[in-house]
Amino acid sequence: MKNRLIDCEYENVQALLNNINVGIISINTDGIVTGINKASNKIFGLKAKEVQGQFIEDVLPELELLNAIESGNESRNINFNYKNKNLCVDKVLIRNDAEVLGAMAIVYDETAVMNLTKQLEEERHLGEVLNTVLEIVYDGIVVVDKNGYITMLSKAYMEFLELDKEDVIGKHVTEVIENSRMHIVARKGIPETAQLQKIKGRYMIATRIPIIKDGKVEGAVGKVLFRNIKDFNSLYNKISKIEKEVHHYKGDAKETNSAIYSFDNIIGNSAKLEEAKSIGKKAALTNSNVLLIGESGTGKELFAHAIHLASDRTYGNFVKVNCAAIPTDLLESELFGYERGSFTGAKKEGKIGKFELADGGTIFLDEIGDMPLHMQAKLLRVLQEKEVERIGAIVTKQIDIRVIAATNRNLEEMIKAGEFREDLYYRLNVVTINIPPLRERPEDVVTLSSYLIDKICKKLDKSVKGIDNKAMEYMKNYKWEGNVRQLENVIERAINLVEYGKEIKPEHLPHNIVGKGIIHNVEKLDEVLNKAEKEAIISALNAFNGNKSKVAKALEISRTTLYEKMTKHNITE
Repeated sequence: MKNRLIDCEYENVQALLNNINVGIISINTDGIVTGINKASNKIFGLKAKEVQGQFIEDVLPELELLNAIESGNESRNINFNYKNKNLCVDKVLIRNDAEVLGAMAIVYDETAVMNLTKQLEEERHLGEVLNTVLEIVYDGIVVVDKNGYITMLSKAYMEFLELDKEDVIGKHVTEVIENSRMHIVARKGIPETAQLQKIKGRYMIATRIPIIKDGKVEGAVGKVLFRNIKDFNSLYNKISKIEKEVHHYKGDAKETNSAIYSFDNIIGNSAKLEEAKSIGKKAALTNSNVLLIGESGTGKELFAHAIHLASDRTYGNFVKVNCAAIPTDLLESELFGYERGSFTGAKKEGKIGKFELADGGTIFLDEIGDMPLHMQAKLLRVLQEKEVERIGAIVTKQIDIRVIAATNRNLEEMIKAGEFREDLYYRLNVVTINIPPLRERPEDVVTLSSYLIDKICKKLDKSVKGIDNKAMEYMKNYKWEGNVRQLENVIERAINLVEYGKEIKPEHLPHNIVGKGIIHNVEKLDEVLNKAEKEAIISALNAFNGNKSKVAKALEISRTTLYEKMTKHNITE
């Protein structure tokens, strides 16, 4: 037992010696090496098996460790050079009471320490130089880390933005600088040179360069030219003129392909809607594909807009494609584009496809269930390979897109019927959001109606006081097959009919909403009595196991009357 304890203690000591960064070598009184740790192996470039059991003067004479035993003197901080390394050694005697059993050398590698100190000093000096440069340059300089958070900003840039240092350092660049793409360059590692950037109503010339260290992107540095504002104003006027021409002749692609609705525009407080919004907000934090499922008119496109705006792709294009609205023979050219001269009728300059247009942003594929099977296969390749090939092209192009698809159809049933690809379904169905129909959240009808009245009154330039209680009861109890879209249509119709400044009343609502009453089914008195009579007889028969005498007595009628009523109501025994 005692030997095991000694062995265990020895192993613990050895483990400790091997895990410190100081070299330790021990010898006995004959100068034979009795121990050497891993740090010593690294410092001297030797292997333990080459040194252990050897005479110290044969393997490491530079240590002069045997002299400590012979002289009986210990020494500290002795410097010596070993193969271009600056080493420092402490020589300590190993004793057992007064008896000397050997000696130990404790070796420090000062070269590594000096190199580290020098590196830290250089980095400190470089930081001071950079900060000095940032203080005196007239251009706007910004530095962000790999996640897009600002680490440095020049004094001139802060003054231009009218912000203080504490307002910008540590903030995400999109919170400080409008229309910035620094976070995108830091993420992708692709430089952007001499790009136009609109800041505070004026165009600037921006250059953004990734910071790469050891092959990895660690951040980005950007420069914005805003000095000599008069010159830039002249440039701005020229650009504005070109912009107007582009608007007139080709349309503004950015305006056409922008998301405009946020989660705040999704009106309603019901539990089911709040759950859908919660999932949407979480999905916005990733780049995963999203599948929106819901009936027509439930607001699937609103969710797609909101997810894009809440994501880090918000400054990229939001491209909308209605798969059901585009003819089958044109869908491929719309999605993939084509090279000039690819087919008869093609534009001579060619055409960019929707996928390319959405590069760096989001593409919204509405009515995905109506996409033809051959196009489903092509879409699957885009999702798998992240590349597209224009019609007539001989090369493919890498793209970075996020797909949000929507449908009001049952895709799982379509898969069973062979109308939708199962592999595509699983590619799209990463995050599923089920948007509840309006009939499943009647409590939202009041909130939605108030919101829609304000919205439509502004559009029609008309004032309406609201909806009276009776009309609202009709609306809350209606099934709304067309969902929010139908509700908006009904309210707009009512606003057109109601007098200026008055309330919407039942007479302003369509007949299909008020014609059935407020879910109060009024029955004829005879029908109500007959129904009650029949139920009472059946209940009594069950209670008395079909004993007619007891049933008649309990109902306080004769057996003859009981038989007549059973015949009348078609009650069998």
